[in-house]
Amino acid sequence: MRDLELKNILKVDDREFLVSTISMNVRHSWFEGDDEKKVYETMAFEIIDDNISYDNPKFTERYNTMGEAIAEHGALLKNPKEFFIL
Repeated sequence: MRDLELKNILKVDDREFLVSTISMNVRHSWFEGDDEKKVYETMAFEIIDDNISYDNPKFTERYNTMGEAIAEHGALLKNPKEFFIL
């Protein structure tokens, strides 16, 4: 299974955001097969004075499939005001 890593800088009005979508291994080792399972996560962080505010995400969502994650990443880039309060 290939990894997913999408990163974009999004400009909305006079603000900037890092939008990141990645694949992650499931870490619940007590379930059989979890070592091979992946989940996908999209997060958006504000960039203030060239620093990314990792401690205060503006959006976080997890997905079961790569297709869902890619679609949501693209939708967030097109319509950020539908995903988080600016």
